[in-house]
Amino acid sequence: MDTPQEGSARETGRAPSVSPPLVTSIIMILTGVVFLAQLLPSLDLVHRLSFVPALVLEQPWRVLSVALVHEQPSPFHLLANMIGLFFFGSFIERALGRWRFLTIYRWRFLTIYLLGTVGGSVMVLVLAKPFTVDWVTNNIGASGAVFAIVGVLLVPTQKLDRNITGVVLFVALNFGYGFLVAGVSWQAHLGGLIAGFVLGCGALLVPKKQSTLVFVLTAVGLLLAMLVAGAWRINDAW
Repeated sequence: MDTPQEGSARETGRAPSVSPPLVTSIIMILTGVVFLAQLLPSLDLVHRLSFVPALVLEQPWRVLSVALVHEQPSPFHLLANMIGLFFFGSFIERALGRWRFLTIYRWRFLTIYLLGTVGGSVMVLVLAKPFTVDWVTNNIGASGAVFAIVGVLLVPTQKLDRNITGVVLFVALNFGYGFLVAGVSWQAHLGGLIAGFVLGCGALLVPKKQSTLVFVLTAVGLLLAMLVAGAWRINDAW
């Protein structure tokens, strides 16, 4: 990352404040509110918002709403995802805004978060065997979205001032944990990671003048690819 001799905290790579940027803050607050709402049994939010492969045609919004619900009553699952979002999300949101117009960087970050969520859900769907336990399992959490942000950090570019070794180690440890511990959806992690990496390449590996168009085309192409993959699995199941 270029470090000018004079400039704002954002330009030198130092955090301008302890608070996360706007989109990261909104996502964290919304997710926290939903977690508190989960405490009301009458709402039954886990069963209403979780992603279930068998329900993808009937209730397609679940591919996104899955990121809002977390395991209860322990807050550990929520805290793990929100801590990851706080650090990785704040870094990426500021990094995109540091060298791009402030009027457009926020929707790019939001696109990465949302398509990362979809990517995690689609990977769960594609790898779930129809009419097995996986086909009717409630998948919850924002892990796919958080791993999409991590996927951006894996993009081979000097525009991001990060410790790539630390990022790779984080990914390896989390995937190892997901394979060894029951109940952790490594499929969602993988789907989010791939989606984030692809979008990150579209945002960071092109000249600034073409970056908006390339990012939009990358996002549309990725979404179409996920729709095709999901349609293939559903058609195979029925």
